[in-house]
Amino acid sequence: MDTNYIKEILTEDIRSLGCDIWGIEFFGKYKNQTLRIYIDNKEGISVEDCEKVSKHVIKLLDVENDFSNKYLLEVSSPGLERKFFSEDQYHDYIDCTIKVRYINDSNKKISVKGILSKVTSEALIIESRDKDHKVPFSSIIQANLIM
Repeated sequence: MDTNYIKEILTEDIRSLGCDIWGIEFFGKYKNQTLRIYIDNKEGISVEDCEKVSKHVIKLLDVENDFSNKYLLEVSSPGLERKFFSEDQYHDYIDCTIKVRYINDSNKKISVKGILSKVTSEALIIESRDKDHKVPFSSIIQANLIM
């Protein structure tokens, strides 16, 4: 399943229900796959929001009919220690603590935890104890907000 395609077909419908898509993950083995959709809004997400969106998404995906394989659908809030899915999501979290796993110039996996001080068009600038780290978006494996 292409998560970009799923986001494209679901965005407006989920917005009409009062929520926005924070991110989409699709994982698992062929016969045991999970489609996880994170939703958010300014007031926070309730269990009722997740249930409403889940019921609506099932109907939409059944109509699309590209999703003939069996899969488990999960709809939830991104949570307090939310995972970032796109570059534009970082701007609201400047001066917050984040943890980023990325691949450095030597092709090694690095993990850095610190304060997100700046977001440029190419990278994140993270202040940690020892120094500032410039982390290009293209090298990020995963980034999470830390509470």
